[in-house]
Amino acid sequence: MDQNSNQHIGRVAIIGFGEVGPIFARALTAAGHEVSVFDIKLQDAATRSTIVQQARDCGAQIANDLATSLRDAQLVFSVVTASQAEVVATASAEYLTSGQTYLDLNSVSPAVKRRNCQQIERNGADYVEAAVMAPVPPQGVRVPMLLGGRLASQTADILNGLGMRTEAVAQEVGLASAIKLCRSIMIKGMEALCVQSMLAAKQFDVDDRVLASLAASFPGMGWEKGYEAYLIGRVVEHGQRRSEEMREAALMLEGLGMSGALASAIADVQQELAARAAPLVEALDPKGSLSEWRRLLKSV
Repeated sequence: MDQNSNQHIGRVAIIGFGEVGPIFARALTAAGHEVSVFDIKLQDAATRSTIVQQARDCGAQIANDLATSLRDAQLVFSVVTASQAEVVATASAEYLTSGQTYLDLNSVSPAVKRRNCQQIERNGADYVEAAVMAPVPPQGVRVPMLLGGRLASQTADILNGLGMRTEAVAQEVGLASAIKLCRSIMIKGMEALCVQSMLAAKQFDVDDRVLASLAASFPGMGWEKGYEAYLIGRVVEHGQRRSEEMREAALMLEGLGMSGALASAIADVQQELAARAAPLVEALDPKGSLSEWRRLLKSV
């Protein structure tokens, strides 16, 4: 794909307008592309105005229904929650045809990605899975993404021409998601271990000693510099979404004949802390200091 690939992309649709949607919309409209966005929250009077204002701030157009948002879109980014990924793919399949590419960025199991692919392709549209390999903020559209599917390589060329940072890793759908979820078991597992360790240590008022021991055992990781504040902060801020991802990891493991108990337990810890801390988080800086996160731990 040549450097002019960017010029050949006309209309882009973004389904889901939570954390990722506005970031992608702003970058794409700034590059001169027409962007249409749809989110189920537009159909709720309590949340519609917020979504509308966000879209306007990004220079994007609001679609009042899914069909309108997908009409004539060459690229469709699905960035909904894991629990809604298959629902949205199935619904979108009714309106997508040849010449449209559906990019599934959702953190779901390889099996769900394969089912989504079957749905999208039944009327001639193309399906590409995308595994987002790091938090989108602060990298924005430059966040690393792995692509899988029959057109993964061509789509990577197109997306990279739009300023993104993608890599085609497989023509088979599901492998990019497997890479992400296997990695996530480690990353989200470390967060859950930190949460439980620090919650228990705080109850005994020995958290300083525990952190000192961790720093001695694992030098260079930053335990002496507030690494636990970062890990806890990620759970508090994104624990609900991360828990859904870990439940998808559990399904992946069970599909392989392995136990999904560990991934499910990680999901429980992520979800529980996010729910418990939610009323307190508004008073804290999401990138708060060590003392702020310790104070939050004491409260929960």
